Amino acid sequence: MRPDFYIAAIGRSGSTLLCNWLTRAPGQLVFNEPFFCRRSNSRLLRIQLANFGMPASADEWRERDERAEERFGRLMAKRLENRRWAFKEVLCEEHERVLANFAPPKIVLTVRNIADAALSFFEKHRSQENLDRFDDEWVARYCIRESAGIVQLANELDVRRVPRFIVRYEDFIQSEQMRKAVENFLGWTGGGDVAAHFREFDRGFEIDRHGSSISTRLRTPGMRDLGEEQFRRADAIAERCSAYQKQFGYAQ
Repeated sequence: MRPDFYIAAIGRSGSTLLCNWLTRAPGQLVFNEPFFCRRSNSRLLRIQLANFGMPASADEWRERDERAEERFGRLMAKRLENRRWAFKEVLCEEHERVLANFAPPKIVLTVRNIADAALSFFEKHRSQENLDRFDDEWVARYCIRESAGIVQLANELDVRRVPRFIVRYEDFIQSEQMRKAVENFLGWTGGGDVAAHFREFDRGFEIDRHGSSISTRLRTPGMRDLGEEQFRRADAIAERCSAYQKQFGYAQ
């Protein structure tokens, strides 16, 4: 079973916003970080299945001695029948698995100025009070590793001649023309509920901040509840991700 497309994302690049905007249940579904290529799926998938009106029972959901593709077929095949569907992940190791196992015919890559992505991570982890799991060093490692990976992926897709489309966060939220270009590339219609699932994903603070529509306002340093150390770290991360910044038009 092949998706219509796949979204390969850098974290904090607006990829969940994009997924929600493209989702128009029941016939047009984009799943957020379901881990379809693993033997156990993310809790986010179960939340989305319930919200889409196709909940998974406790027995269906429990882990079994089966390969990832067998679990996907058992959980998803009937649920996706006669629907247009796609999904996104935010780890390059998942992007590689998706290309190998699903061979999506089109790829959307979502990116953001990596310094702003890092600042957004710093804020998110403080809002969620989970710095014990995702401290600022975790953010630096993630940004450096994943930015290099997304550059490599973009170049690999060109070599393979897989159609790809770059969606920069800054352009997507501010430009109706960019949103129309996304629709044209995918052959899908946007306009879905951009606030869907956020509270269940423990990201209700984003609804409180941006509301339930696409906010065109970029967060300036003065709008961020962070200290000078976090701004210094974000700049240092951007310096170490210079290839990514140059590739996607963020180099100064």
